[in-house]
Amino acid sequence: MTYAIIIVALLLLAAAFILIRTVMFARSSDQAYPTFESSVPELELDPLIPATHLSTVVQIETISHEDSTKNVAAHFRELHARLEEMYPLVHKTLTRELIDNYSLLYTWKGRNPALEPVAFMAHQDVVPADSHTLDQWTYPPFSGKIADGYIWGRGTQDIKCQMIAVLDAIENLLKNKFQPERTVILAFGHDEEVLGTGAVKVVKHLQEKGIHLQAVLDEGGCVYDGIIPGIKGYAATIGVAEKGYLSLRFKVEAKGGHSSTPTRETAIGILCRAIDRLQAHPFPYRVKAVLPMFKGLSPVAAPVMQIAFANLWLFRGIIRRRLASDPETAASIHTTIAPTIIHGGVKDNVLPGLAEAVVNFRILPGESIASVCERVRKIIDDERVSFEPVAGTSREPSPVSDTDCTNYRHLAALNDEFFNGAVSAPYVMLGGTDAYHFTEISSRVYRYSPCVMNKEDLEGVHGINERLSVDALAIMVKYFYNLIQRWGTKEESDY
Repeated sequence: MTYAIIIVALLLLAAAFILIRTVMFARSSDQAYPTFESSVPELELDPLIPATHLSTVVQIETISHEDSTKNVAAHFRELHARLEEMYPLVHKTLTRELIDNYSLLYTWKGRNPALEPVAFMAHQDVVPADSHTLDQWTYPPFSGKIADGYIWGRGTQDIKCQMIAVLDAIENLLKNKFQPERTVILAFGHDEEVLGTGAVKVVKHLQEKGIHLQAVLDEGGCVYDGIIPGIKGYAATIGVAEKGYLSLRFKVEAKGGHSSTPTRETAIGILCRAIDRLQAHPFPYRVKAVLPMFKGLSPVAAPVMQIAFANLWLFRGIIRRRLASDPETAASIHTTIAPTIIHGGVKDNVLPGLAEAVVNFRILPGESIASVCERVRKIIDDERVSFEPVAGTSREPSPVSDTDCTNYRHLAALNDEFFNGAVSAPYVMLGGTDAYHFTEISSRVYRYSPCVMNKEDLEGVHGINERLSVDALAIMVKYFYNLIQRWGTKEESDY
């Protein structure tokens, strides 16, 4: 009887401990939104105006290619000309510079030059549409068709919409005689889709001017609708970091000869076994990598999820297995390994003397290119297999941006206002953006696009039937109309 009482008491104590930690976890996500008094009228907007602007730029095929000689310079010049026509006040008031021939840099001088500027980013370029899928598009990918409540075409989501929303917002702020207190910079790169040089040269240009930015906003997360398991309502995910990028080229040289008398181990066999060993030994899963995101989302998370993340000491294994079971969530908690290219052999009856493969790694913050290479070396453990980084592709994980600051809280406040009480949460982006380079001149680099996306919408990014609703674009314009005012004002709490 005594033992039973002790066991019950311990169970009750454990339950109480779990409950207390869960309540504390949920409360730790509470965020006080900064107040703000606007000096200009609320924006009255005809949604078809920005929709027509987006339609116009979508029709211009500003495709960027890995081989830059294939880029059509005339298309980028046409885009610049159309922007000048659509936004006369922007081009009359702001200073425009061309960097790296086609990247656009606008400067809107603030009233107080002593304050650090803020920057808003997007990119002009888009990926091509696969010619084999053209018959599957509801409207042609570069039609810019406005129909069924949507603007259709490549770039409507990625990410000409953000460029248009920012420019429409500023054009309307200028109409309402607004001038920011701190300088506002707009940076629209031309080769983001190929990890090009536009953003790199923009940052170098700003560095040469001695400019350090208080905050930066580029494309990234969005307001997810029903996409994150266990989350009810809208969840606004704000990218505060990016995974690193590394492609390694593996080589195996071996004795060639006739296939009728093969050696015990061939170059292809040695290479395939090395790759198989890599995939059989994935990088460790680190649940803590997503803890800040789930802490932010806890107010709208299912009770089971709140309990689990508040008590990792007990549920870490369960969470790890659940997240690791899906490629999307697994990628958020570890460095990924993806063999992408393999070459070897020239004829079916000739043993190749050389076999090569490329394996791509997306590196979780907390790890590095050096640590990845060291782990690869240990796992393969075969001196016959050499590897080296593919030139021009490597970059370390980005720094993690500050979330305990007014700039981030303004984003969260506007998410709450514009998206029916959406909660905001930081997360690590799996892909890369131009914003990566801006971490050299700012500690507050955020990656976020203020629009609602469901699973069907996201499938259009780089895919078939990319589209954005007319209403969603109008909300983006209003969001930036407010955010530019907020970020453009000096905040005493930041100093």
